[in-house]
Formats: sequence, C-alpha cells, structure tokens
Amino acid sequence: MCFSATAVFIWTVLQISQVAGHFAIIPPKNPVIGFLGEDVILPCQLITASNPESASIRVQWTFSTFSEKIDVKSYYGAKKEETQDRRYQNRTELFYTELRTGNMSLKLKNSRLSDQGKYSCTITLGKWPEEVDVELKLAANGVEPTISLELYQDWGIGLTCSSQGWYPRSPVLLWMNSEERNRTEKVESSKTEQEPGGTFRVSSSITIEPGGDNGVSCKIINSVLQSESESRILISDVFYPTTNPWLPPFIIILLIDLCLVAFVAYKLIESYQNISPSVKKKNVIQIERLHLEGAIEMNRHTRQAGGFEEQKQLIDRVKVELDFRRAQSYAAAVTLDPDHKHPELIISEDQKKIRLQPSTAEKPVTCSGTPVVVGKEGYEAGKHYWEVKVGGRLDWELGVLTQVARDKVRKEKFSGPLGEGCWALRSSREGFFTRQDGEKIKKRDVVPHKMIGMFLDQEEGKITFYNAYVGFMIHSIPIQSNERLHPFLSFVQAAEDADQSPLELIHCRAPVPLKAL
Repeated sequence: MCFSATAVFIWTVLQISQVAGHFAIIPPKNPVIGFLGEDVILPCQLITASNPESASIRVQWTFSTFSEKIDVKSYYGAKKEETQDRRYQNRTELFYTELRTGNMSLKLKNSRLSDQGKYSCTITLGKWPEEVDVELKLAANGVEPTISLELYQDWGIGLTCSSQGWYPRSPVLLWMNSEERNRTEKVESSKTEQEPGGTFRVSSSITIEPGGDNGVSCKIINSVLQSESESRILISDVFYPTTNPWLPPFIIILLIDLCLVAFVAYKLIESYQNISPSVKKKNVIQIERLHLEGAIEMNRHTRQAGGFEEQKQLIDRVKVELDFRRAQSYAAAVTLDPDHKHPELIISEDQKKIRLQPSTAEKPVTCSGTPVVVGKEGYEAGKHYWEVKVGGRLDWELGVLTQVARDKVRKEKFSGPLGEGCWALRSSREGFFTRQDGEKIKKRDVVPHKMIGMFLDQEEGKITFYNAYVGFMIHSIPIQSNERLHPFLSFVQAAEDADQSPLELIHCRAPVPLKAL
C-alpha cells in the first residue's frame, strides 16, 4: 500500500513538471540521526521530468537559529563561485557528479554539537524555487563503563560504575546480576555531569551485600541510538567483611571468670585476717593456686581468640590492597613530550620510554643540568594513576610539576635544577627521599622496587607513591597548588648509575582482584 501511494505521488509530480516545468523535493520522514564527531549526510532528493543541466541548477543549504540564518553552502552553477559562512569552511561538500540525477544532498564533516538543528535545502531551476526542511540530531556512545571498588559499607562492598562521552543527556545506567536481571539492592547515588566538550559523564554507586549473587554487571543504554555498553565482574566471598562468631561468647565468659576470681580472692583475704598463722600459710598457697588456675584459664581463652586476630589482620591486608586497586582504577594514559626534554635524552617512537644518548670517545655523555622529560598530559582536577618501570636503576626521580615550573625548565634549556612547584620521590644508593624537605623514607630492601605507581589525587591535594610490583604504599606527599600539574621522569645522576636501563611508562588496565565473568 505504501509503495502504491509513493508511486502515485511521483507520477503526479512528473505530470505537473511536464505541464508547468515545475519539480518537487522528497521530504525526509524523520529527523536525521548522526554520530557526534563523524560525517553526516543531510538528504535532499529532487524529482523532475527530465534531468536538469548542472549549469542551470542553484542549490542553497542554510541553517536557522533564533537570531540568524547561516549560509552553510550555496551553489550557483558549475561556472560560478560558491559561497558559505566561514564557520562551515572545509566542512561541507555537495555530490557534484550526482546533481544531474537530482541528488542535492549535503555532506557535513566532523559534526559538532552546535550543528544540531533545522537545515533548509532550497533548489532553483530557472524561475521555479522549491524548499524542504531537514532536522539534524546528534548522538554519541561513551566509553566502556568502569567498575571500581570503594570502601566497605556496613557488611557489604561499595561499588561505583562510571563512563564518559555520552550524548544526549539521557543514557540509562542499570545494575544487573549474573542472570541479566536488575539487582535488588538500592542504588545509593546516581549522577549525570556535563563534560567540557558537551558530552556527559554518568556514574552510579551501589552496595553489594554478602550472601547474594556475586556476579555484577553495569549496563549503560543510549535510547537514541538503541545501543548499549556493558562491563561485568565477579566478587569473591573472601572480600566481604566478617566477624568471629565466638567473640561475643568469649567476652562474656572472660568477664564472668574474672568476677569469680576477684570474688573468691576477696573472701579468702577477708578470712585470712581472722585465722591462725598456720592456716594463713595454707590459705596463701591456695590463693596462689587459684590465681594460677585463673591465669591458665585466661590464657586458654586468649588462644581461642587468636583466630579472630588473624582474621582482623587478613581484613587489614585486604583493605590495603583495595586502596591500591582503587588507585589503579583511575589509570591515565601518559605520553612523553619531545619538546620538553633534556637534549641528551632519547624518547622512543611510542613516546613511552627514555634513555641516555650513547657515550662515545668524541662526544662523552656528561648529562649536565637536569636530565628530565615532562609528560604531554596535564591535570587540573580529579584523580589520575600511572606507572613507571625503573628496573634495577638506583638513581631516578618521579613526580609532578606545575605548568610554570615546566615552562621555566624549558626556557632555561634544562641547565638548572628543578625549583619550586615540584613534588617528587627521589631514589639513590642511600635510599628514598622527598624533594621538598629531603626527608629520608624507610625502604624495604627485601622487596624489589622495579615498578613505581603514582596516584595523583587533586581532590585531597596529595600524590601517593606505590611499589606496583607488590602493591604496597611507599609514601604520600601533600600538594598545595591549584595549577595544572604534569608528570615528569628524571635520571638524577644517570651517568654514575651502574644500571643504564631506560625509564618506561607502563600501560595499566582496570585492576584485579575482581574476576571477569
């Protein structure tokens, strides 16, 4: 039925064209949906009885706002110059080879959020103009959601799911179990925040209680594009906080025993004051025996409570590891900046690794000044984590510096030392030191420090250094600055180090112990 109606419409238009020299444009039935940042085609199909000459066609695409009508693209024939607003230069294109067949569609490149709205396609053949409106809507799918562990909440584990780069504002975030059903736990918080580029970041928090389904899925749905993105994890029972069931009875029994011992001792002492010396001596022996029995009983209960202490120590170790894994969940991609490095340092092609230039007899490497290289990325807010492989090197320095300090070092051509605006951990043969006050930090020599993790928390104003090889914290340094901060790597006294291994930025993913389904 729809095909017959369309055929009748086209036949009617062709008959009108033959009589009056008129033509028509097929209007789009629905708004055009495009992917943000990609090319979009706005349709405009001409229907006429005969193919027009391209030289006689005039095509004008305009974009209407509340205050103005913008010339997106105007074509006046093959031999005349086209016009367009400067905001659309190098971003629009007509299908010139298909104009004779009636295809007047416009290709809009690298679409932006400001491109959304109503466009008009006006076609003029001779003295006959015709116009049709085309509405453009844009949408974007965000990155794959990330599930991170937060602190313990009562007897459960707090989880947060977040993802960025979504458009429009209405993505739906769902918490699901291993059977693809909505979880029964109450969502504690849910936020949608606009990012600087206009897209949106969504996040949601939930507490998973023990004894339920340990399979957790975070699914985000874009209703405009009818698409979804999902991440799954599996939580082991060992990570739920527990308590020793024997602890309350043990405390009650211990208090009763202590009260009995104290009462008996009091009665014996009271009787001792009124009996003969020989009986006193006998009672003293009996009192000592009772005290000894009480001590033995208390020692026995203490040994029973040993299991509770061991379990408490296990929970403390799990909390330490959760802090490290939570820091890793904020992993950031850091690359080295060739424009901000010491002239005697060489950066690899992937901009992840630095080493010293080879030393020759004609040109020995002295590495004077500050052998440092700064990261391209700078951070003004939020939380960011990255790792550097130092291998067996003893002399290195890792940390962050301000934009001002970064520009100053480059201006001085790395000839002087790093000054104010620098927070770092320095390693030498004598141990670990902080840059600010030269404080020596206790170093666990039994554990190799081959991989150093750095967690920059600009919300709390500090940078924490981890031994990423085994997952424990080395030291935390407070930062008092609101400036943009850049990661940096330095060899310190590189030429004197026996191990000449390079320093390498390591790409780290979202951490385990969460086990993927």
